[in-house]
Amino acid sequence: MHPLEILSRWRRRWFGWLPSHKNWEPSAQDVWPEQEDDWLLEPINQQEAKALFPHLSEERAILQYQKMRLHIREQTKRGF
Repeated sequence: MHPLEILSRWRRRWFGWLPSHKNWEPSAQDVWPEQEDDWLLEPINQQEAKALFPHLSEERAILQYQKMRLHIREQTKRGF
């Protein structure tokens, strides 16, 4: 679980009882970046792939990097 998710759960649990507190659950469409700022749309960086997966061959590192990026897009519901 991501630390920000833990903080968000804690915040909702402790401040959820306040009547003035608005429970706002942002949707993915509300918070996703503009298309020109979306790093997931940039071409694959081979150096970054090799740095993230040094134990794999160059080809396998690029494939794994691409899978990771697609998984992030799927999790954030940004589409393809």
